[in-house]
Amino acid sequence: MSDVTRRTAVGGLLVGSFAAAACSSASSSAKQVAPGGRGNGLRPGRAWNGTAGSGGTAPAQSDVPLGTLVPDERFIGGFSAAPGQWIHGEGIRITALGLPPQSANSSEINYFKEAVFYLEGNTVTVTDWSVNQTPVRMYDGRMAPQGSIGFSVEIGAGEGPVTAGDAILYCYLRGEHGLERRIELPLVINVDRSLDAKRPTRYIDPVEGDDGAAGTQDAPWKTIAQGLSKRGVGDGGLLILTRAGRYVEDRNSGPGIGTIDNARVIEVKPADGLRPDQVVITRTDRYLPEPRWGILARRVHFHGVTIDMSKFPRIMGVPGTQVGFFGCQLLDRERMYGQKNAAGRSLGLNFFKGDPRQRDILPPLPYLGHGFYLLESLFEGAAPMAPRLYRNVTAKLTTDAFQGGPGYDGVVIDGYDATIGEPAPIRLHLPPTLVVESVAREGQGHTAIIVRDAADLSPMKRIWDLQVRIVTGAGAGPKPYQLFLADPATRRIVVEGDLAGTLSPGDEIMCYAIFHVDFMQQGGVQRANQRGMRNTTVFRYHAEGPTAQLFLTQGAVSLLPNSVITTNGTAFRITSPSGQNEILPDDILQLQGGALPGEYRFVKSFDAATGSGVLLEPFSRDQTDAPVARAKTMTDFVMALSTLRKTGHGWEMGQFQHGHRNFLLAQNTFISEPNCLTFRSKAPGHGHRNHVQLFNLCTRIDADLPELPSVGLRIEHVHLLAGKPRGKFSRLRPVSLSFGAQQRYQPSREILRIGRKPLIPFDSFGNPVDADSPVGSLSV
Repeated sequence: MSDVTRRTAVGGLLVGSFAAAACSSASSSAKQVAPGGRGNGLRPGRAWNGTAGSGGTAPAQSDVPLGTLVPDERFIGGFSAAPGQWIHGEGIRITALGLPPQSANSSEINYFKEAVFYLEGNTVTVTDWSVNQTPVRMYDGRMAPQGSIGFSVEIGAGEGPVTAGDAILYCYLRGEHGLERRIELPLVINVDRSLDAKRPTRYIDPVEGDDGAAGTQDAPWKTIAQGLSKRGVGDGGLLILTRAGRYVEDRNSGPGIGTIDNARVIEVKPADGLRPDQVVITRTDRYLPEPRWGILARRVHFHGVTIDMSKFPRIMGVPGTQVGFFGCQLLDRERMYGQKNAAGRSLGLNFFKGDPRQRDILPPLPYLGHGFYLLESLFEGAAPMAPRLYRNVTAKLTTDAFQGGPGYDGVVIDGYDATIGEPAPIRLHLPPTLVVESVAREGQGHTAIIVRDAADLSPMKRIWDLQVRIVTGAGAGPKPYQLFLADPATRRIVVEGDLAGTLSPGDEIMCYAIFHVDFMQQGGVQRANQRGMRNTTVFRYHAEGPTAQLFLTQGAVSLLPNSVITTNGTAFRITSPSGQNEILPDDILQLQGGALPGEYRFVKSFDAATGSGVLLEPFSRDQTDAPVARAKTMTDFVMALSTLRKTGHGWEMGQFQHGHRNFLLAQNTFISEPNCLTFRSKAPGHGHRNHVQLFNLCTRIDADLPELPSVGLRIEHVHLLAGKPRGKFSRLRPVSLSFGAQQRYQPSREILRIGRKPLIPFDSFGNPVDADSPVGSLSV
């Protein structure tokens, strides 16, 4: 992708060169670079002394809405870098990613106006989009442009005598109608390399090293664990992996092993000239005394290595851990779809049954440990679990359900590409299959199956994702059947459809749940303050597979038993005989009884000491001791320039469930069999608020529902290739789908072209857009 020329205001002049101006404009206080230099960048002011926050106080975020915006809307965004990232050398550009909110009751589009960066006393105002062309080392060792879309600035040395140290970068994303979103990022600025002289540097050699040695180049350590322990490289240190080969990390404890509370990030890098595939971090066995790789330093960044995820079922850290993987490969090619039968068909993944050694655990990142960051990394056969940030990540032959316990606060996903060959089933029993003992027809055309042994099969009733597959016998094949009921006590399984003529005694079946090719699911949440899915920004996300869909769910945390709510307008009080509830801003409370059961309302504030709070808006009428529950909630989500293609048939649903707020889909393409994209709530007070779809292309948007939510959903300028037109300026287009190289969707020339003022001037493949470029479904 070539550099993009955009106009940027610099002291009233127009600068057309992306390379010269770094797509930013300096304020009058920013240092000017001599002709022939790199151009106007962002650098700390003279008051900065190398300590974060010493350069000056950043302006407060403005919450004053203008124009048509509703008061509770905020910008959504994040940075393209990880917290604590070391910035070595000029030319490093940091990108702010985000989109403005859109009013739910106005047809006026809120385009971006500008982004203002503030770094320790200096500011830069950027008024045009850019493509970040700074080369980075990819998972295969190539140097490639990042391609991040957004407002970019180049970080340079400070203006004063201190040119290296800890700093905080702020960005204010502003739209045409007011409101701004302030995001912040701590960095280590080392552009003049002056920190190198003070930085502890130690070496690892897995062949000739000794963890009892000094760790120097002449006397290296043997393990990375030693370097990241309390007797290791130390705060802000650099660990050099000296040779190609396997770095075996079996130690989680032992002499000299203990946690280090390092304030500054430790970087782990291969020696110059080594590719990521040549440096493999692994273990001798998948299960040692415990199935985890413990990272004992609090802040660590790994650069350009391969992590053998087949040997790391869990990567864990101490509380407050921030671990980043930059340009790495995270691979588990052995357990993509679990066991296979003699015919080579997948028998599914066993996540829950039997001894832990009998389980097929798709390696998650992390299980615990708080902030894990993935940048320019490759996944293959691994399922990431709750990392806090993704950027330019490629997933190859992997399930794509981002799932996790701690949540997704502040997640930025930019350039994620997932290709999935087949659905990954989660087996619901320990044996690979269950043997049929008898088959009988049930009422309403269903089939009752008695199996010989169902002792470890959990009792189940019909939910969407439970299915049965015939593995051996005359009816064997990939076709799934809906599982209605499983009763282990009677060994009885009820399946949708008449299988009496297809299934025979002695045949083998598998009961399983679909491991969806989803965008995000949150599970394992135990406390209210663990819930995330707030301030999530997704750009250039491409997913393709049989169950590909947009399916966002959040783990719910129940209120205490017998909780009731009393309201007076927006004021409310919640009581429970068993104690005090934990209520958070942006929680959604759902009435379980009284005159208005099912209504939802958002919480604006709550005082735990008094058990009282304020709702964003009142219920339809006041309540007195009405039973109440906490509903699922997700706030401030943006998805733009993404392509989601479902290649399989079936009823799996992509869901925006109840309780989503400030939800923006802009310039996306949803190409699928039915149920790629679905809005799921039908209740009158369903709690949706400010759902906006702009310039999207959908094969169909109504999926399995006869109607869409009538409250808080705005659809404009959307093309639908099946179903019926929805929303303002939307239209049904009889355009056939076409797919080019690597089965990528090719926009039809029959679709209207983008206007002169797009929301974002780049398509879902990162190409710059002009007035003649067809992009997804974009219209004027």
